[in-house]
Amino acid sequence: MGKIGINMSGLLKKLSFRTGQSRKIVYYRPIIFGKDEYGVENNSIIVNEINVPSVPAYIRNIVDKDYVIERGGHSITGKARIFLPNLATIKNYPNLDQDTNTYFNDITGFDQLIDYDRTVYTPTVSSNTGWAAGTMDSTFAGQGYGGTTLTITMGSTVSGTFSYTNSGANILESDRLTFKLKASGALYFKGVNVYGSGTSDAWKYGINASSTSSNVLVPTGDWITVDVPYTSGTSLSSVYLSGSRYGFNVTQGASWKNGTYNLNNLEFDVSGANSELKIKELKFYKSSVWHVQKVNDYNDEYMAFDCVRTSGKRDKIRRAYGIEYNTP
Repeated sequence: MGKIGINMSGLLKKLSFRTGQSRKIVYYRPIIFGKDEYGVENNSIIVNEINVPSVPAYIRNIVDKDYVIERGGHSITGKARIFLPNLATIKNYPNLDQDTNTYFNDITGFDQLIDYDRTVYTPTVSSNTGWAAGTMDSTFAGQGYGGTTLTITMGSTVSGTFSYTNSGANILESDRLTFKLKASGALYFKGVNVYGSGTSDAWKYGINASSTSSNVLVPTGDWITVDVPYTSGTSLSSVYLSGSRYGFNVTQGASWKNGTYNLNNLEFDVSGANSELKIKELKFYKSSVWHVQKVNDYNDEYMAFDCVRTSGKRDKIRRAYGIEYNTP
């Protein structure tokens, strides 16, 4: 099984050079809430969300629009068949390993496979341009061939904030923020805040650890990928490291309106001992969210899913009202 899974992963890499359809996606399962005695969802969380980036997939997209479900307040704006490595291989990935992530069993209906659509804005990591210390001592320098990585060297005050500023940068079409982190010592990632058109909390979209225990110890060997939503109406998010979930609260200031205001600055919050922090692949991007609708095949080599992309009401509303729609 493992050998076959490795061959499948190798095939996905080879296909990417020829077609562009071999991708790294975010696997997302929404929060499962409890229900009262009438079967109505309440605010008690039975299972937290699963938000795992960098899952390899092959996406065979079909350009299609289907309006048969508009009475439910949404329509199908695309269809695709998405292929993933076999389940045994998926469960060997650190974030989906059932020894550490006991809530992942398999991929089922209404799970989301979030694909990258296009980059909307990329903050500079090739130099120290735009970067400055906030409440901590730090210096900034672009590193790597072509300036692919920003290195932040911490001074005597390690705990606190540093930020990137480019007032007026266009991030209006983005709905997710992603970046990779690696440290040289004991350093915790506490959160990231996006400020639109102002520096006060009223303009802030904050994604911050829900408690001290949810601060993420940044790896010193491998990179950790953070891929979080950046859209109004979100209240919770997650960062996964080796299968362990770290809960992050999402807060939005009174003046925050996603898709209305440009970027003012991007602020990172960290704490720890003297260390270096490296950041790469930092970008605001537009996602393409695929909803799993039908499982076509589980076999030794791969899994195949028929998925739809919808616009309009959320999935849990569709489930609540039992709206039917066509399969690909």
